[in-house]
Amino acid sequence: MTVINILIEPAILIITGFFLFFIFFVLKNYSRTEVNLKSVFVFLNSLNKNEISYRFTEIDEFMNTNPYMNTNWEDFKKALIFPEKLYSAAQNSAASNAYKPEIFLTMDASYFFNEESLVYSKINHKFIQTMPTLLTGLGPFFTFLKMALAFASVDFAATEIGNAFNSLLNNIQIAALCSVFAVGYSLLFMFAEKILYNKKCKKYYLLIQN
Repeated sequence: MTVINILIEPAILIITGFFLFFIFFVLKNYSRTEVNLKSVFVFLNSLNKNEISYRFTEIDEFMNTNPYMNTNWEDFKKALIFPEKLYSAAQNSAASNAYKPEIFLTMDASYFFNEESLVYSKINHKFIQTMPTLLTGLGPFFTFLKMALAFASVDFAATEIGNAFNSLLNNIQIAALCSVFAVGYSLLFMFAEKILYNKKCKKYYLLIQN
């Protein structure tokens, strides 16, 4: 049995199809998340920490118009305290230049902006974590299915018992390879997913946290 014959076997094609779909799903989600995290990082990196209070309106506008961040930002704003003197200072440009307004936090910002809220909740993380298990599960399923069909199709009463036996062995070989491919794809997926996550998502999340 040649490599081509193995690769075009329907069961192995299905397992390969699932693997490619999972890789595409992860790549698409992680790339979209990378773009959103990068846009937030670029904006925050343009700010001087000493100017955040003065430029709060600008920050608020950016966060509210950013569909990736607006929900977390609205929850975060509820934990802020704006002193009344901040508003009076803002009305008077001279006073605003002489006075450094302060915005106080009642809760740590990491409660609202963390890996769960900024990354996991955006990439369908729970589903992605089940993908290796799904791939592995396809192996035994197609292995036993293929073996059951192989034994059911063998006619030991036939005159050419040798051909029937060879056909059975070939089908059993394919059945075993289904599990080999499934487990191999599962390991490859876990390795590739971790690399993609660190490269596209975690890098910018850590930059934002810093």
